Amino acid sequence: MIEVATEPVQKETLYRRMLKEIVEVKPSPDLCHTQFPPQVVIESTAACNQNCTFCGRSYLERPKGHMPRAIYNRIVDEIARESPLTEILPAYMGEALLLGDELFDRMATARRLGCRKITLNTNGTLVEKHVDRLLEGNIDRISVSCDAHTEATHRLVRPAKKTSGLEGVYRGVHKLLEERARRGLARPFVEVGFTVFGETEHEVDDFVRYWSSHDVIIKTRPKGFHAGTVPGGDYRITTGEGRTPCGWLVDTMTVLWNGNVVLCAADVDAKFIAGNIEQSSLREMWNASLKWVREMHFRRRFGDLPEICRKCTDWQSRSSHTFYPNEATKAAYLDFVRAGRMVVYDAGSVHALPEIDP
Repeated sequence: MIEVATEPVQKETLYRRMLKEIVEVKPSPDLCHTQFPPQVVIESTAACNQNCTFCGRSYLERPKGHMPRAIYNRIVDEIARESPLTEILPAYMGEALLLGDELFDRMATARRLGCRKITLNTNGTLVEKHVDRLLEGNIDRISVSCDAHTEATHRLVRPAKKTSGLEGVYRGVHKLLEERARRGLARPFVEVGFTVFGETEHEVDDFVRYWSSHDVIIKTRPKGFHAGTVPGGDYRITTGEGRTPCGWLVDTMTVLWNGNVVLCAADVDAKFIAGNIEQSSLREMWNASLKWVREMHFRRRFGDLPEICRKCTDWQSRSSHTFYPNEATKAAYLDFVRAGRMVVYDAGSVHALPEIDP
């Protein structure tokens, strides 16, 4: 059963204390261009079984569809050939597990070609159904977005017509952990995530406490606004002092279902298209207009950026606070994350929670 979250109280929450401890993302002065993107996000499908209030997909104006297998194969073939340590994330503005066996076959293809880092992001509603295939050895990390600790809040921020709800999400994670342990597997790493904003903040303390007794990695992060696609936001728009190079842009390339490559993972509605994988290679696009935008970030010339980047506030929400079940898991996880990466965020702490006021 899911623990019942306490009612909001007038005190500094555990989350607020954690937020103060997050390491500010300030890339080092010797930050330089890479010849190939450290991460490639692939929109295997733009279909989803939820309509989340805080997700850019709920506000998209661009067409939605499924990525043809030929486009996917072209992407992973280049990654395996050019940069096997580039991390592949086969989900973006959609729930990739809706593809069923097709998704698992695609990930198996990437592994067979030589891709060494594969991470699956999911809303968790279909995890229980696919536990066996999730443990086939073709996934290194599974990140389950929970974003609530009670059914009521989950339904509020992740409305859906036909899903198992938060109970089903938690049940799936527990089944995945139990089966991973039974088989004696070290991977995939399993993350449970919580996006913190007005409607969810009062539950994050209980969420962290609940999962701290399980063999998972816990991540809490502030809400992002997908370059203005999601309404709201109280971050400060600035091109001057205090702004730092954006981790989304420096670290990640995003390929939409139709092969279009956008500015970064925050550009969910494709306001800036750098090219298409059917006309150009990933390497070519990474080292053309995207490189120019990165250079403007490195030089702190934020006023010269394309409008969508210049006015974006998501550079302030890239980092998260991470808790690990033990030191061994933390060391193994950080080795995995850092391989092939230039920007590494908050290292996090083991599941030893700070004291909070009753």
